[in-house]
Amino acid sequence: MMETSNILIRKVDNNDIASVQNFLLGQLQDLFCKDGQSAVTDDVLGLAKLYIEPVRNQMWAAFSPDGTVVGTIAISEYNDRITVFKGRYPAGTTAEVGRCYIDKTLRRQGIGSSLLTIAEAFCREQGYRMIYLHTHHFLPGGFHFWQSRGFVITLDEGGSYELVHMEKPV
Repeated sequence: MMETSNILIRKVDNNDIASVQNFLLGQLQDLFCKDGQSAVTDDVLGLAKLYIEPVRNQMWAAFSPDGTVVGTIAISEYNDRITVFKGRYPAGTTAEVGRCYIDKTLRRQGIGSSLLTIAEAFCREQGYRMIYLHTHHFLPGGFHFWQSRGFVITLDEGGSYELVHMEKPV
């Protein structure tokens, strides 16, 4: 078992792209590719363009002592793309949390909380007033993690994707 005190969390830069993509694609395969479903990977494949280059967006990764990625979280400016929430979040005021995954052998050891604390501080620095996210009930520990960190349900769509939309003031 790995000591989580030896985990290094830092901003993802261009040198990390391949290892972060490999981690994320593995997580998506494990968690979302069931019963013929496939995961959405456009943002993972375009990681630099979405999470590194824009000033108000950022991604962080947790690295083991040997440099292996063991966790990630990303913040991007919410883009009003979800039909049921059209106009709910005024332009430039809301950040979206995405790609928060922790290696399954290291979950419930504080890595996700540490990543979220850093992401929330970034949101405050960038002047965001709200943080939006969506999760799925079937993700191990995900929904309960977000609730425990102060996120509240804005819409529980249910259905086969068990999709839940949540938000939290910054």
